[in-house]
Amino acid sequence: MQSTDLEEIKAALWEQAFHPCTRVRWGVAQVMAARRSRGQLLVLLRGRGRWCPVEAVTIERPKLCPTGACDIEEVT
Repeated sequence: MQSTDLEEIKAALWEQAFHPCTRVRWGVAQVMAARRSRGQLLVLLRGRGRWCPVEAVTIERPKLCPTGACDIEEVT
């Protein structure tokens, strides 16, 4: 899913760090950090040394983890 919400992106970045199945991307590049500056969403991409302005990032979460180690339960 595409997201511009900073809190949602930061939560997904935490999941990416501790659960190997979650991916936060911008295009084909992996997002390592996110922040807002002057209303603009800025991300730090893996392998790059500077913050890049983006419109949205893609958060990919599997419904079922192949290893079963990082299944995220739905709250209803």
